Amino acid sequence: MVYLIGFMGVGKSTVGNKLAKHKKVPFFDTDIEVEKLTRKTIPKIFTKDGEEKFRLLETEVLKKLNKKSIISCGGGLPIFNQNMNFINKNGISIYLEASPKTIFNRLKNKTNTRPLLAFKSDKELEKYISEKLRDRENVYKQAHYTINTDELSLTEILRQINALPLTF
Repeated sequence: MVYLIGFMGVGKSTVGNKLAKHKKVPFFDTDIEVEKLTRKTIPKIFTKDGEEKFRLLETEVLKKLNKKSIISCGGGLPIFNQNMNFINKNGISIYLEASPKTIFNRLKNKTNTRPLLAFKSDKELEKYISEKLRDRENVYKQAHYTINTDELSLTEILRQINALPLTF
């Protein structure tokens, strides 16, 4: 199992999908798996059931994914319910790192599709990203490998991952 972790907007799903195709293994996105499990969108889960319920659903999905695969983890998934320990015990974790500025530029036009970003002004969004990243960094840094994606193309990110000693 290879787990891709990092803040929202760093490219976990895009990278994971391409990597899985290249390695010829299944790809799972925990957000999509939560939506399949509940038959609700992530925004609806947040609105109706709250973030705490969503985090429990993420953990449930994480623990059910036990095939040799590439898993794109939601940005907060490693932070809650001892999930980072589970990830590191059950596979190889790769932290896709990006600066607050890069993340802001990738997310500023997607606030309507991300429940935690809804209705934030640019200034509020910048502050939110910086604060959350600072809060989560110590958990993200527990990953087996870190790749800074700031100046890298998708091809370059995949090249760096493929250079890692990954086994399936």
